Amino acid sequence: MEKKLHAEIISYNMGGEAVCASAARISTTPGNALEIFTAAKDNPQNRTLIGKVLKSGHKSVVEHAVFTLAMRDVSVFVEQFFIECRLASFTVKSRRYVDFSGLGCHVPPELEGERLTRYQAYMDMLFSAYQDLLLGGVPKEDARFLLPYSFHSNFYCTVNARELGQIIREIRCGRGRGIPELQCLADEITGQLETLFPALLPELERPETAPAAAFCCQVESQPVFLSQEEAGAVALLGGPADPMALLEAACHAAGFPPDKPLDWDSLIHSSRPRELEQLAYTFRISNLTLSGITHLVRHRMQSVIVPSLASVNHSRVIVPDTVAAQPALLERYQKAVREANRVVCEIAADPILCRYHYYFALSGNLMDVMTTMNAREIKLFTRLRTCSRAQWEIRAAAIALLRQLRQSFPELFGRFGPSCFLTGRCPEGQLSCGRAEEMTALFQNLS
Repeated sequence: MEKKLHAEIISYNMGGEAVCASAARISTTPGNALEIFTAAKDNPQNRTLIGKVLKSGHKSVVEHAVFTLAMRDVSVFVEQFFIECRLASFTVKSRRYVDFSGLGCHVPPELEGERLTRYQAYMDMLFSAYQDLLLGGVPKEDARFLLPYSFHSNFYCTVNARELGQIIREIRCGRGRGIPELQCLADEITGQLETLFPALLPELERPETAPAAAFCCQVESQPVFLSQEEAGAVALLGGPADPMALLEAACHAAGFPPDKPLDWDSLIHSSRPRELEQLAYTFRISNLTLSGITHLVRHRMQSVIVPSLASVNHSRVIVPDTVAAQPALLERYQKAVREANRVVCEIAADPILCRYHYYFALSGNLMDVMTTMNAREIKLFTRLRTCSRAQWEIRAAAIALLRQLRQSFPELFGRFGPSCFLTGRCPEGQLSCGRAEEMTALFQNLS
């Protein structure tokens, strides 16, 4: 069940310290960019210079050092922590397409004896129920709602040195404090940086901080089941008071003729629609599953607020339609959730097991999130997430959001939708749903 978690830097840019030292010198040193870099090669003063510049607060120089990390057999809790970092790129093993029943889960090394037995029995129970759902024909994307948040994830993360330093500091003295698994990974990454990019090490020193706050295990005496229709309620909270005037001003600033009507086709299909970035909209999604949150936060250009997963309410769980439609599988699903809820109620009184209660969370547990996106990112979000191939939960939320945006600014958002509607063609190739005409008609009439 347990495998050895590991974080390994599998790629980094050539001559990282020389590149960063060149960046530190270029604004004050004579010569062109190539001459300065050539002089920086093998310069023994590079590391000292980078350190001085970092201490002065000019941290952008280390953004030129880039690393790709392979995260092996870490918990999905760790994945969620990392993927919320906005200035990094991620590729994750999909729970929609991969069977996770044999991929194992994280077991805290501290657990032993009766506590270890109880922990393993809980995880085995949920993996067994997950496998039963798969055998019963439930799609992987719905069966995964029973997976505990300890299950193993594997992913790649590409990040520059400045953001990597911020992640490690956030682990050591921010939201990651008190999470042993995260501490272990931060130590592994730091150990590799000692060889690959030691100039960053002073940024990673452990400051004196107050002890991590104790996590509150939220659980009710009985689970609360929500239907698929009740999940992912969207509320548009804010946007421009006069979006048309703001957009016209942005278009005029960009060089659109001020004496002509707005050219919607040129604006929407521009390869660089910076004008759309001037329109910002804030919305809340209530009762989004932990799995659904991962689909949302993968969109990098947004300001998203996700509560700490250590504060999840263990008792609120979704029941997907594919399970609800089959009485025997619904009984199996609800039995597993009730047993999970019972166990979490018990561990709430155990100071050791309660410390790790976030691993006991189900992927189908629900949270509320809030985010702000500009219209350019909303265009991408709705193009990808209103597509019939999108996961149903995030698709329903994207369609609900688009409906509300069309009510507030139909001239713009009436043109937004999936690729077949937006551009007239489907990019999915052989994976296309084959219903382009139907989808186009649907979004033409969406209101």
